[in-house]
Amino acid sequence: MNVSTTYSPATMQRNESSTVARFSVAVLPGLHVGAVSANLGRTRKSTGGQGVTVSRAIGAACLMLGALVGVLAGGTAGATVGVVLAMAGFQALTRGGVAGVPYVLVALATTAGLGLNAWSHDLTATDLGLGRSTWLTGILWSLGIILVVGAVVGLAGRVPRLHHLFADDRVMDVPGVVSARRVLLDIPFGTVLVEEFAFRGVLLALVTVEVGAAWAVVVTSALFGLWHVVPALELHESHSAATGASWTTVLSAVLFTGFSGVVFGLLRVGTGSLFPPAALHWAANGSGVVVGWILHNRS
Repeated sequence: MNVSTTYSPATMQRNESSTVARFSVAVLPGLHVGAVSANLGRTRKSTGGQGVTVSRAIGAACLMLGALVGVLAGGTAGATVGVVLAMAGFQALTRGGVAGVPYVLVALATTAGLGLNAWSHDLTATDLGLGRSTWLTGILWSLGIILVVGAVVGLAGRVPRLHHLFADDRVMDVPGVVSARRVLLDIPFGTVLVEEFAFRGVLLALVTVEVGAAWAVVVTSALFGLWHVVPALELHESHSAATGASWTTVLSAVLFTGFSGVVFGLLRVGTGSLFPPAALHWAANGSGVVVGWILHNRS
């Protein structure tokens, strides 16, 4: 997407402020819908399967609505709302223990909808960090990141004082084949695929066109942090290191994932490729699962 018009610095500053304001107003309703639909999935303990059914019905509606809004709505704000709605739908659809092939299928469907959104707004493969000219650089960066992160997390697992960081019931109390499936299927082709394509692919490209790369990293990182509110509530219930009020876990998770989003975004912008942030995301999540399972079963 090329912009050839020249503006004065004062005009650019006014336009940037106006764009950020319009963007914020447009995105907040989408975030509200996402929070409502995703939180319904957490009612499963008190209402049984009914809560999960309602959550998934709303999730499917959000996913389809997000695809329609993304394609039909004009401008960056409309496209962004489409992405937020689609991601809210994905989160609501996958609450309640969805894993393995069904989880990946929902992720692929969501990614396809996001891709349609990007195509309808003239985003190219290069805009999304998938241009062929960046493949080699992206792959080399990815290999280095996976090796470094794997080594660091592995070393952390050898420090007894850090063992509590890996004490997650969702990791420890499952067979090895389930952990392997999560590392090799659920995380890379579910979680990482849809989150990186949404936040560091489509959203980053959309916002960059309007306000530049720096603001795009800030905005997408903030949204990435907010995306983890509901997962943080689940983490609070399953992780032994999560004590005290649930809001402290949520706040910590939002801040940590928001900062992680900045790192992912800078990798994406610096390398021009979506592969390095995806590799870092997979390496961090996957190595944590592996080390947590090993520590639990060794003890």
